[in-house]
Amino acid sequence: MRHFILFSALIVLLCAADSEAAPRVVDATISVGSDRETYAIAWTTEPAGAPVTVTVTDRLGGEARIIADSAVDGSFRWRTGMSGKRHYFSLTPTAGEAFTYASRVLPLEGGRNFRDLGGYETADGKRIKWGKVFRSGVMSGLTDGDYDYLSSLGIKTVCDLRAADEREAEPTEWRAGDIDYVTYPDPEERGTSTLAILAEKDVTPEQVAKAMADGYVGIAYQQAPAYRSMFDRLAGGEIPLAFNCSAGKDRTGIGAALLLTLLDVPRSTIVADYALSDDVVDYMQAFLNDDARAKAEENGSPYAFLFQLPPETVEPLMRSDAQYIEAALTAIEAEHGSVMRYIQKELDVTDAEIQSIRAALLD
Repeated sequence: MRHFILFSALIVLLCAADSEAAPRVVDATISVGSDRETYAIAWTTEPAGAPVTVTVTDRLGGEARIIADSAVDGSFRWRTGMSGKRHYFSLTPTAGEAFTYASRVLPLEGGRNFRDLGGYETADGKRIKWGKVFRSGVMSGLTDGDYDYLSSLGIKTVCDLRAADEREAEPTEWRAGDIDYVTYPDPEERGTSTLAILAEKDVTPEQVAKAMADGYVGIAYQQAPAYRSMFDRLAGGEIPLAFNCSAGKDRTGIGAALLLTLLDVPRSTIVADYALSDDVVDYMQAFLNDDARAKAEENGSPYAFLFQLPPETVEPLMRSDAQYIEAALTAIEAEHGSVMRYIQKELDVTDAEIQSIRAALLD
């Protein structure tokens, strides 16, 4: 018995020593300056202050070079000297494992909210692979330079969640290699409750925000056939895959939330990813500028009346407010018990498909 106790104690000491000898990066953030060339990288380690070597490459799996050696202050600024490229940074503590991170938003001139879902950590400590799934808004403004960059990503499938009239008004003319471009029949209901509220006399911003939250609950069900198809394609290995709507925040936001849930990403991260759209796009400027007004009036758009409303009334429509996605997920949970049960029941995603998607997308 005494020998067993000594042996157990030795195992504990060895595990503790091994833990102390293997520091790790637990989180990182990257921001890109307005010049599109300057990166600010920050990270935290366990234990705090562990030395970290930073390397960079402009393509996954490409040759990397060291830009910071044994940095201990948890941050580093680096100027690439060229814009229009996306960089992948590996943060490696001494005797520890590399932590790869990248700027989430793609470096596009004409894209709208086109970003990578890679890098998010799951509840069990895995991470979503970079460069496998992308979410986006409308793609009609992508430039030749943007398509040159997108060609390097090897995207195989684009799932366009927009209705037929939206696709006709702003067509996607993909020029970054052969893809399976997937569209869907228009939902039976298009969710007009928010527009109806906006048309009411003396409507308040609070009423518009509530209508948005209520409308999000409907989107999850209206778009279920499209989400079901998207999950089928992910399970079938049709990756890298991108999915989009017009703004890249509503239908796309719910689709991203469902996918991140399937991958076992914590709710707080899911909500933060949704809310990130407000940091990426100035939607008031994007949708209510002078050119948009002229186009809406010329084409007799049903949205033309929005330009006559006070900005503070329209602003909730343009937001990516956390309460919107929370309302949808909470309503789904109330009806099905969990979001995963909704994914399995309403989207017909089987246990085998869940495992296939996780195997393909998680490290």
